[in-house]
Amino acid sequence: MKKLNQIEILDEVKKLSDNKLNHLEDLERLITISVKKNLISELESLSFQAKYITGLIQVIKRRENISDENYSIKIKDELVESYNKLKILLAKITNNFSPFIENIFKEKYFQLTQSSLNDLNLLCQDLSFLKLYFNDLKQKG
Repeated sequence: MKKLNQIEILDEVKKLSDNKLNHLEDLERLITISVKKNLISELESLSFQAKYITGLIQVIKRRENISDENYSIKIKDELVESYNKLKILLAKITNNFSPFIENIFKEKYFQLTQSSLNDLNLLCQDLSFLKLYFNDLKQKG
């Protein structure tokens, strides 16, 4: 894989999202620190988990009246597990930020509040476009 450039990555992600990113500055920070600190594999894993979470949420939304309780429990368990993996990866990357920025991320994405969960889901949507970028890169490579 060629050497990745954070500006190039962000430009491509913006194109893929049709310039409809929810947390552009935070995504930019994550990409920038990941490139600088050689945490690309963590960033790829983070984008995978985010894409998986957004997919699970769509399944849950489409199947609001899930009659199979075992299926419903399985989906919810997978969602919780994926959130946990996502938070571990996010913490590993944000650990490289300044304490001030790291604290902002913790307050914004790691609190056990509805607002924090909403922000995390919006970030997952943004990271899903990053996953599409990585997929395109692999296909071209």
